[in-house]
Amino acid sequence: MTTRVFHPEQTGAALVVGPLEAVVLECLWEAGATRTVPEVHEALTADGRKLSYSAVKAVLNNLADKGWLAKERRGKLTCFEPKVTRGQFEADVMRTVIGSLKRNFGEPVIARFVDQLAVDENAIRELERLVARRKAELEDDVD
Repeated sequence: MTTRVFHPEQTGAALVVGPLEAVVLECLWEAGATRTVPEVHEALTADGRKLSYSAVKAVLNNLADKGWLAKERRGKLTCFEPKVTRGQFEADVMRTVIGSLKRNFGEPVIARFVDQLAVDENAIRELERLVARRKAELEDDVD
């Protein structure tokens, strides 16, 4: 389950998965439970969207192959559920993207990140608070 692509022109899960994969993930996160292919297909086409059953099934299987979904056979039906919450997914995306930028561009990335975040006194205080918390966590790890 590693983020391998990044589409900065997209939003949400579509930043790192295909647009239809993102819609399917959102559907499953909103459902909050295991769903079958017919249930996902019905949820995605309820608003009139034209999607074939086979397209939905293929996307669910692709997401399972990529490690984002758990897949289980129950009789004749295949059930799918997210392996991670939306929050865990987003944290993984941020960790991967920021890590890659830092690894490839080094200190200038950190400087640009601070420039983008430190736009006013409140933002600077929040950034300082977060840095202090992280420093304390690192010191605790050493002890």
